[in-house]
Amino acid sequence: MKKVLFSKIIPGMALTALTAFFLVIAGKNAAARRIHTSMGFAMNTVVTQTAYGKNAEQAMQAVTGELAALEARLSPYSEGSEIAQLNLVAGEAAVTLSDETFALLQRSIELSAGSDRYFQLTVAPLTALWSITGDHPSVPSQQAIDAVLPLIDDTTLKLDLENRTAFLPIAGQAIDLGGIAKGYACDRMRQVYLQNGVDHALLSVGGNLCCVGGLPNGQPFRIGFRDPLGNEDAYVASFLLTDGTVAVSGGYERYFEQDGKRYHHILDPHTGYPAETDILSVGVVSPDGTAADFWSTTLFSWGSEKALTWMKSAPYEVLLLTEDGTLYVTDTLQPGFELNDTSLKVLFVSQQ
Repeated sequence: MKKVLFSKIIPGMALTALTAFFLVIAGKNAAARRIHTSMGFAMNTVVTQTAYGKNAEQAMQAVTGELAALEARLSPYSEGSEIAQLNLVAGEAAVTLSDETFALLQRSIELSAGSDRYFQLTVAPLTALWSITGDHPSVPSQQAIDAVLPLIDDTTLKLDLENRTAFLPIAGQAIDLGGIAKGYACDRMRQVYLQNGVDHALLSVGGNLCCVGGLPNGQPFRIGFRDPLGNEDAYVASFLLTDGTVAVSGGYERYFEQDGKRYHHILDPHTGYPAETDILSVGVVSPDGTAADFWSTTLFSWGSEKALTWMKSAPYEVLLLTEDGTLYVTDTLQPGFELNDTSLKVLFVSQQ
């Protein structure tokens, strides 16, 4: 799993936590603004939903079913999934994929090409070696790391557009979509809500928060940017959002300690070790959840210097908190932005 629930809705406009969402909205049309909430587990993470209106229950059930279907198709840990089958026959044969899975792999490879190899779908052998999100994580030997590094190369993945097949040419290679699948899920679930007649909803899938519309009273949602050094209920700042996905990455939730050193879950394919970065937490805001998920991971691994350069010309909005206590925020988020932790220095970054 790439990330956990870093984004949250602030009380007063809405509230989300690892359990359920709680919100009371007064209005003339009480039925249309009725609140429905649910919590479950899918894609190896906690999933919470809040939806509004008479079709909310139906929509949430449809989202739950679609998330389960996505997991069954995309998880490398689900026996019989398309990705598990692709990994199983690496170096031996191509696998025919559904149109949806093939398109996701295409998009993921296109995005990966812009990461300077900091984001690799083929990182799965390294992820398995560290097992940071497993029951018994440990630091692998250098020999073991050196043995899997040559397997990590997204350019080797062969995609046949005409036949809708994928082929991993080297035995031992494997794909893990954990760094992008939850953002993709947000994109898909937004359509499920709308198709079921729900125009106002919130969906949290791990470190991704999907906003469908805004509040039924016409106001945007207020989104909290979590304090990476505080508890789960602490946030350093908040901003307003209507329609979009927020994906947040940081090294402070999924980690283990060995011999007095902390090892987080975001691995650097260049070194085989957790990414060395001066970024505590980075969030990407976009109507494109797939891209937001990809870029939050990539920017974290890049470190602040390269990330800030990208941020100035990025097509998406970014919040980036560094170890020196500076919070960089895309200036288009400034209207409605509120700083909760006054010990931080805030710098608004203009996009060129």
